[in-house]
Amino acid sequence: MEMKKDRRVLRTKTKIRDTFAKLIDQKGLDRVTVKDVTDHADINRGTFYLHYQDKYDLLEQSEDDLLEGIKRIAKELDTVNMKKWDSRREPHPAAEKYFSYLKEHSVFVKAVLGPKGDPGFQNKLKNLIATQIKMRLTDLSKEKLPIPSDYLIAYVVSAHLGVVQHWFEGGLKESPEEMADMLSNMNFYGPLAAGGLK
Repeated sequence: MEMKKDRRVLRTKTKIRDTFAKLIDQKGLDRVTVKDVTDHADINRGTFYLHYQDKYDLLEQSEDDLLEGIKRIAKELDTVNMKKWDSRREPHPAAEKYFSYLKEHSVFVKAVLGPKGDPGFQNKLKNLIATQIKMRLTDLSKEKLPIPSDYLIAYVVSAHLGVVQHWFEGGLKESPEEMADMLSNMNFYGPLAAGGLK
């Protein structure tokens, strides 16, 4: 019985979140109201307030849930020696899972990363990616890097986010497998070599 209730709660919260995301895409975050969400999701206000205090709580909880999912996938890279993986010339399975996860949550991701969404979410995502890269660089910190690590991290984070945004703006035409392959190639070999320009 408890599992059935949990599934029902999850379905309700997913419906609220996806309705909210579609409204952000249409009207912009600032103009969306709780009434808009409840009307379009066809739920009563009591159901909404059972889960969220207001639209900002809905936004924060939804963003945090999404980022937690990305962190879980990133943990799969923690035990990987990236230099050894590079020799296999294929993307790590976690990269494909990452793009599959983004696609699974595409309605919400597209809305919050879009021009009418939450500018703060982009910074949250950047910080998460930067933290993951710093963890990978700790093994290299004993070596002398050719450029300062903070610039390397800034470059990789911006490039990574740019690729994700471009994928969403283009309508997610490429599969998660294709995206994982492209991003892995650019990460391992650099954009010029990956693009055949070097």
